[in-house]
Amino acid sequence: MKDNTAIKSNTQNAGHLLSIFSWVLIFIIFTIFASILAVDTMSDEIEKPNSDFWPIMMAFVGYVVLCLWAARGLRLHQQWARYVAGFLAVLALIAFPVGTVLGLFVLSYLKKGWHEQ
Repeated sequence: MKDNTAIKSNTQNAGHLLSIFSWVLIFIIFTIFASILAVDTMSDEIEKPNSDFWPIMMAFVGYVVLCLWAARGLRLHQQWARYVAGFLAVLALIAFPVGTVLGLFVLSYLKKGWHEQ
């Protein structure tokens, strides 16, 4: 007999870890934006970032929004959020070392809490 509260807490733990990873990414994105603004205000000439910079930053912002959305779905124990969070956790494995560790934990929590009811 499986304990449904333990299964639910595994998916909720995965949601909490995914939201922690999202907040770490938000801090990194904010730091990058602040450093660009600081460099632009300290120099006489305004240096524009490479043309690939803004699409890459917007992709990161979109990834963060998806992570927060999936984390909310996991905390509410919704089935669709497991698939989205699994995909996002696999993508997080690329972000060594913090993303790798958090991605592995999210995947392990998703596997533990996958079968219920």
